Amino acid sequence: MSTRSQAACAWVGLVSVVLILVGFIVSGFILPPHADASAADVAQFYQDHTFAIRLGLLLAMLGSGGYATMLAVIRVQLGHVEGPRPVWTTLQFVGGLTAYVMLTLFVLLLAAAAFRPERNAEITQMLHDIGWFMAFLAAVPFCLQGLGTGLAILGDKSENPLFPRWVGYAGLWDFILLLPGQILLFFHTGPFAYHGLISYWIPLFTFGGWMGLQSWAALRASKIDTQRPAGAVAA
Repeated sequence: MSTRSQAACAWVGLVSVVLILVGFIVSGFILPPHADASAADVAQFYQDHTFAIRLGLLLAMLGSGGYATMLAVIRVQLGHVEGPRPVWTTLQFVGGLTAYVMLTLFVLLLAAAAFRPERNAEITQMLHDIGWFMAFLAAVPFCLQGLGTGLAILGDKSENPLFPRWVGYAGLWDFILLLPGQILLFFHTGPFAYHGLISYWIPLFTFGGWMGLQSWAALRASKIDTQRPAGAVAA
């Protein structure tokens, strides 16, 4: 993978973080309907903001493509760091690929709810709930992506590591901060509900910050001379 290709993938990742954030703001999902909202209230939200929701979700879908380009460049760069047995690199890629599918399904399900907002309110609520679960209940793949990336970076014992070690620790924090939100399944109110601090706000900004940080780190790494023998840094 050429230096220019790596930089291009990293830049797309950075731009996509902004697109996803703007999509959330435009659609109104930056302040989503509460988990304890009635079916009628959820349906009314989609009916009152149909165009904005559709536009915001379109932007988020476009932005989700940057997650894929980020995964690709990180996969290549970490593979160089780990050498012939890239266990952690493979873990981050498998976790990230699954997370990309969850992210795409999240947008698609909410888009389906917004496509026919006049339908039965309970169906709209069901699509909304399942969509939200795709992004926030399905935290494990996102956690594994951060864990694999973090451990691969921290395993680089070379004199001039490709990634700063603090980026590796950030990956471990990504794992820690995303995992607790999974218990949202048991709550309709409070910080663990899918609109609450633990299950929504912390994961939202952790995901955005981690995606942006990885894209920046990949862009930085693309400028470093990586023409060293594969596996030379493995301990």
